[in-house]
Amino acid sequence: VDFRASAWCETQPRTMLTRALSCAVAAVAVAHCTAGSPFGPNAPRYYPTFGGNRDVSLLDGRWSYGFVDGWDSGFDSMSPTFTPAQASTPNTTAVPSCSDVVAGGAPGYLGPRGVAMYRTTFPSPAAGAVPMRLQFQACSFYCRVWVNGKEVGDHRAGGYVAFWLDVPAEAMLEGSGQDNELFVLADNRFNSTTAPLHTGGDFWHYGGLMRSVELHTLAAEPVLWRAYVLPSGTDFTLPNPKTSPDSVDMTLVLSSAADAGSTVSFTVAFDGGEAVSHQGVVSKDGRVNISNVPVPNPLLWSPDAPNLHTVTVTFRGGQVTERFGLRSFGVDKATSRITINGKITKLVGWNHHTQWPVTAASPTDEQIDSDVALLKKGYANYVRGAHYPHDPRVIDRFDEAGILFWSETIGPGVSVENTQDPVWMKFQIQQLGEMMDNAMNHASVLTWGWFNEGPSDNEDACSAYGACNDYARGRDPTRFTTWADDKDTRGKCYEHATLIAFNNYPGWYNREGDKTAPHEFWSGAAAAVRAGQVNGTLGKPLVISETGAGGIYEWSDNTTDVKWSLLYQAEIIAGDVDEAISNENISGITLWHLYDFKVDNCGTEWPCKHSPGQENNTHCSYDHSPPTTFAELSSEGPPNCTYIEINGRPGGENHKGSVDFWRREKPAFTQTAAKYQKANEV
Repeated sequence: VDFRASAWCETQPRTMLTRALSCAVAAVAVAHCTAGSPFGPNAPRYYPTFGGNRDVSLLDGRWSYGFVDGWDSGFDSMSPTFTPAQASTPNTTAVPSCSDVVAGGAPGYLGPRGVAMYRTTFPSPAAGAVPMRLQFQACSFYCRVWVNGKEVGDHRAGGYVAFWLDVPAEAMLEGSGQDNELFVLADNRFNSTTAPLHTGGDFWHYGGLMRSVELHTLAAEPVLWRAYVLPSGTDFTLPNPKTSPDSVDMTLVLSSAADAGSTVSFTVAFDGGEAVSHQGVVSKDGRVNISNVPVPNPLLWSPDAPNLHTVTVTFRGGQVTERFGLRSFGVDKATSRITINGKITKLVGWNHHTQWPVTAASPTDEQIDSDVALLKKGYANYVRGAHYPHDPRVIDRFDEAGILFWSETIGPGVSVENTQDPVWMKFQIQQLGEMMDNAMNHASVLTWGWFNEGPSDNEDACSAYGACNDYARGRDPTRFTTWADDKDTRGKCYEHATLIAFNNYPGWYNREGDKTAPHEFWSGAAAAVRAGQVNGTLGKPLVISETGAGGIYEWSDNTTDVKWSLLYQAEIIAGDVDEAISNENISGITLWHLYDFKVDNCGTEWPCKHSPGQENNTHCSYDHSPPTTFAELSSEGPPNCTYIEINGRPGGENHKGSVDFWRREKPAFTQTAAKYQKANEV
């Protein structure tokens, strides 16, 4: 299947894409059509878009590059005496890309930990000495930035979240077209000082400039940075929330607070229509709020009909166009089930990390398109973004495809001590805010989440859960707040959630071999939540945030259903899915996981000292080396394991995917797709 633009794609309205996706995977071709693209030739290929004097360009491409290898190299990334002049960047690399991808991202290969150093140049603006803003969609783990040898800032609040740094006018070279040097240091070593939020977790934490780098030209006076849009009247905790919203509340964020206290004028135009004048007072933090702005010809967004609107705000000659959806997420009072626009909807889908063959955590557009096509082939209407904020290109496609999305901060391995550390919590709230900044307008985002499998069974941690909930609800009362909890009925912090979510693996980690385990566990847990037997859960929906079983792709012809065989995997997953769909006390399920992926079970130890040792140096024996380029992948195909050592993570890989790392389907995928197809049939 060619996942690039095609004649078929060019005939499809962008908001009609789901209908095309559901026809057949061969007809999917593209989940993000390029015909009539709103994106400029060197502009970001994701929303928002910019116009007028809001000049924005991508700095993606070939950068000069160097790498200080070694977990214990002694290099101090935070040294106050370090300058870019001391750095050696003799090579080149693509930006975006991962600094630690080896063997084409294949599981089981130990990638390097160290410090990546990048250089590129960008021209001074024609407007003269004006401030600039650099937006990094992801710089992992720890990031430090200089322009023309002057340090402009750093970032410690998680390597997978977008952030920006201002470049003052005095740091720029004078004269239009002068080449300014941008230098970036990216340290992918686990360290509680430089990268406090990378607390471990059972997946490979990739490093480097993994996503796009944007350059924004600002002005001497504040310009419009973003316009956040939420459907009016859709706070589901209020007595009578709207189920068919036709207006929006908007928050305009200026590039600085210099206009605080002043009344400013701007225009608002929906879907390319008439521009309507508005005024508002700038708050002390540089924001303007307007409420109940009517949307002409409003169309609701839902998984079945993912209609999308745009709004263009013009301010001081600059334009920002945001895309959004009119939707209402809620809770049915009679059943405590999740509703979409007032309709009870069963949510079905998978968890999704960001790992791909060849590119690792820096996928091409075509790779993203193919995963969206795979999800639609599996009849998914729901994806949990594990375990960190995701690429805006991915969420754009979920908006268009009608796939609801759970967006969460990085955080597996969070301890009680972390939650009680004010410095750690400062970075956590910063990360949560930055994640919301980047994803707020996506129609598909259903849930804000944090602290995957955190210490929720300890009351001392509950204040941290409450702080995250209060922040998220304070900014956005229209979506659910939650965390994926492996403490299930032992959790003590559920008063700080509006959605209850359990991780458990009956028939896999507990009651191994018992195919009745999924039904018995999930029915019991759901009944307890529904009855409010667990403090803080009464009246709140329950979703299964993780469950499943492992199956090694090559173990396909076994006649018995032993553990790790594809037959056993399919049997256990069938039990999980059947219970989730049939049980009226369960609102949804995201299986763990869509595909097999590379793990790193060291946590913050390096190298691994605990049993079973360094899992990422234990890849299986392959019939040929893993492809490292798309040309090799096309000509040689995916490698097959001829021998694999069975342990906790065979071959340094989590095998719970319904497809393998190379996206080859297992029986569990076909079986699950058939069940998901019927989940919402009337």
